[in-house]
Amino acid sequence: MFTLGQYIYIYYLSKYPFLPYPIQNSTTVAVRSYFQKINNNFPDKCSQSGIVLNRGAQSWAQQRSADLFFWTNLSSCFPIIIMTYILGIYTPKLGRRFVLIIPIIGAACQLAIWLAIIYFHLPEYWWYIAAFIVGLSGSDNIRNFVLNLFITDNTGEHERSSHFVVFGAMSMIVSAVGTFIIGYYIAWNGFTDLYWIALILQLVSIFVVIFCLKPDKHHYKSLLSDSNTLLNSTDIQISKLHYISCLDFFKLFGFKTHSRKKSISLLLILAAYASYSFICTTFIVILLYLLNAPFCWTSKHIGNYSAVALISFGTFSVLGMKILTKIGACDIVICIISHIFFCLASFWLAFAQYDWQMYIGLILTSFSGYQNLLTLSMISKWLEPHERTNVFTLVTEINTIMKVVGYCFFNWVYARTVVNYKNFTFLLASFLSMIPLMLNIILWFVSRKMPNEDNDRCEELDLTSTDISVSGGWTTQIPVTNSILIPQQLSNLSRTNSLSSNDYEMKNIDHTDTL
Repeated sequence: MFTLGQYIYIYYLSKYPFLPYPIQNSTTVAVRSYFQKINNNFPDKCSQSGIVLNRGAQSWAQQRSADLFFWTNLSSCFPIIIMTYILGIYTPKLGRRFVLIIPIIGAACQLAIWLAIIYFHLPEYWWYIAAFIVGLSGSDNIRNFVLNLFITDNTGEHERSSHFVVFGAMSMIVSAVGTFIIGYYIAWNGFTDLYWIALILQLVSIFVVIFCLKPDKHHYKSLLSDSNTLLNSTDIQISKLHYISCLDFFKLFGFKTHSRKKSISLLLILAAYASYSFICTTFIVILLYLLNAPFCWTSKHIGNYSAVALISFGTFSVLGMKILTKIGACDIVICIISHIFFCLASFWLAFAQYDWQMYIGLILTSFSGYQNLLTLSMISKWLEPHERTNVFTLVTEINTIMKVVGYCFFNWVYARTVVNYKNFTFLLASFLSMIPLMLNIILWFVSRKMPNEDNDRCEELDLTSTDISVSGGWTTQIPVTNSILIPQQLSNLSRTNSLSSNDYEMKNIDHTDTL
């Protein structure tokens, strides 16, 4: 599905002579001088790749592609934000398997519309309709959220971290192999068959979820068994759900709920994570950047580069984490180092002109994703067990909002600067990376210099033993929550995903109808 950018760009290049379209914020002289400079520095590069620089055809295709991605992301942003919250809150009522199927069906519908556009030459607004439909399904955010819950609930606490690492490593390996093969397949047989294969795999995934994953009833029975052991009680009933609201989220960060130091630290962590998630979306335009002069990469180049990128992310990020942890660096210091690498990587990418420079830049990028990895870890250290999943849901929602807003913003910026300043987007990202860097530096001073306060409120679990008959039709429902080269690929390796969801589940039982 990541190959859509290549398809759109090639489509617009092929249509340029037949669909005259004004190049935004540029003049004929500016376009001619820009491409004349590129041709002087790299006379044979684009011609060897089979790409002809025709008086601004590339700039026109770049702008049309970026504008299309801007409107598709804008079409999906509001439904994704809303559905991420709704599906996250009502997962226990709808069932985890049902919620997991929803984004898969949305992706299948999107692929079906893509194929219809290709075969029947539908108008451009059908791309927006496809994006809106996949947004209504919650997209990847809900899918990854529910998969994390399944892994958490089906592994022991002592082995959970290793399972998340293995799952993340397997995902990266499969993605690396897939992108490598797909790059050569496109050169051989085009895009259409890939979208058919993707559609079939989405349908297969639905059957896997239905027939292979354990139902919620099995999870609830296990939870009740654990509760019996903990409470030494033989008659247990969970009668009423207590769903969290937006106000419940923000109460967790109030100064009345926690100490001043804890509240400030939590707010700084969330602000750093939000700004980092927004800036990371800069890499959404890297595909168009590489298809443009002076690189003029083909699908083979893109596939090879993507495969190497995934392997380097998985290898160097884990290696860097082990080294920094070994020398005693705390999470905040690791995040500070990470943002420095992000700034350097963006700056390096902005001025890269040769293929080898792009591959060297992957080393810098591999060490730039630790904010994504460590945010939940840093937050969990400041929270009580029953507060964690509430805040994790808020983190998921923040990530969703920042991603969709960032995708729209940076595509819009790239479309309007590609002619005269094609590297401006990455220079902007390098400058903006100072924001999470400074927030983490302030967080380090707060954690070190601000005195601890002992006025945290301790919440107690009031359990009153009563005899309640259980009807034969009673069922338990316990609430649970939670581009190619974007460093968010590293989020699957988060060592903090080992936090059990049972803490939250037991907390949100309404204690007016007690056990």
